[in-house]
Amino acid sequence: MIGLRRVLLHPGWCFCILASCASEPESELPIAGTPHGSDRDVQSLYARAQAADQSGKSKRAISLYGNTADKNPHSSVAPAARFRQAQLLEQRDKLDKAFETYQMVITLYQASSLYAKARDSQARLAHAVADGQISDKLLWFKTAPDIKKIVSMLATVRDNAPRAPSAAKAQHAIGRAYESKKSKANEAITAYQDVVDNYPRSLYAPEAQYKIGQLLTMGASKGNQDNSNLDRAQHAFEDLHQSYPNSKRAADAATKIAEIRSREIQRNFDIAEFYFKKEQNNSAAVYYREVVRKTTGGPLHDRAKVRLQSIGTSE
Repeated sequence: MIGLRRVLLHPGWCFCILASCASEPESELPIAGTPHGSDRDVQSLYARAQAADQSGKSKRAISLYGNTADKNPHSSVAPAARFRQAQLLEQRDKLDKAFETYQMVITLYQASSLYAKARDSQARLAHAVADGQISDKLLWFKTAPDIKKIVSMLATVRDNAPRAPSAAKAQHAIGRAYESKKSKANEAITAYQDVVDNYPRSLYAPEAQYKIGQLLTMGASKGNQDNSNLDRAQHAFEDLHQSYPNSKRAADAATKIAEIRSREIQRNFDIAEFYFKKEQNNSAAVYYREVVRKTTGGPLHDRAKVRLQSIGTSE
């Protein structure tokens, strides 16, 4: 008969099997997230890294320092190993990898004495790249700095210490990076506005406010009847003059306000002349009155008054 055979185990056998399973040592079972290698092994690896470093074999030292930190991230020498790895990468112009390695120190070893040094080193590197001082050495750059990469680096610096002065500096540098690209004026304005909104008491806020007005002024095309950019620029300079009266940009803002008002008066006069030549006197009168109202004298003031008289309307 073909079928299932009933298998019976002797009670003694069951006890033996269970006892055998229970006798397996727990230490042999893998535990997720535990570091590999004893502290003695890590110390030995770190010593080898230092020896290679002192011998000028930086490429090998980088590898050994990395292995030291990877083998046991919680080792007492792991922060120093990772930090030195970042320094050597920077020295070898592996700036992208150096930036990321400094970030590992910042993320994993906030209690270490090297935390602040890693933050400062990373920030210095990011700002140097943004300033174009060493952009020709970056592997990801071909002909011009990659704006996305630069902004990403500066944003990382900002977010690593969002309440520190370095955050405002990094955000302002993002604005400068965008401003250097003619097609990124809107992004630059947004970045500078973030400085004003998020770091209003920082040393960079007045300059950021000035840059907003400056970019908006540049964006207002001459003769364009949509004057919203000029209006926004004037408001930006007025906010600067009111919020930061003692800043070095306050006087510059006052000059810009006067220029914009003069430009607006000229614009109103030009529009009035356009309507006057088309003999649309009612429309022309509206703009001539604006010129007279916004001025107390001068050539445009006098010419507008003459035009109003010639079309037989009052000021």
